[in-house]
Amino acid sequence: MSDGGPAFPSEGRIGDVPYVMTNPGMSLRDWFAGRALPQALAASATREDYDYVAAAIGAYQIADAMLAERTAEHTKGES
Repeated sequence: MSDGGPAFPSEGRIGDVPYVMTNPGMSLRDWFAGRALPQALAASATREDYDYVAAAIGAYQIADAMLAERTAEHTKGES
């Protein structure tokens, strides 16, 4: 599965030459997982402690589902 590309791509111009930043930082998958992490932590909470590993896995599962849906939406019109 793709990581979704850069979360915050940077485009611009230097004079007449367009550019896209080649080292954009975190991927869109990482951004989605980070946004899903609080909900994943809440879902994995017990009275004693958080299950951080399960929450991290859950956050990336949510991110992967979001990327899959995003890809499906982009390809619906292509046939």
